[in-house]
Amino acid sequence: MPCKFKPLGEKMTGYTLAEVLTNILTALQDILYYVSTAIADNASVIATVVVIGAIAFLVMRYGSRIFRGVTGWLRGLF
Repeated sequence: MPCKFKPLGEKMTGYTLAEVLTNILTALQDILYYVSTAIADNASVIATVVVIGAIAFLVMRYGSRIFRGVTGWLRGLF
């Protein structure tokens, strides 16, 4: 297995700061693109989950008052 280290005195050439920052920016742009594409593709599912979650929260929070009022109103009809 060859040695990974360069001998002493030999100048190492690597990435410049500009190249590193450009690669990081490109990676962030790719991530944002894929996230936004996934959100756009699943917008109807996300909206449905939000609406059902809001309804479930409202029923949990105010359900007993609403159902008590509705049953009282129905009892008054019959």
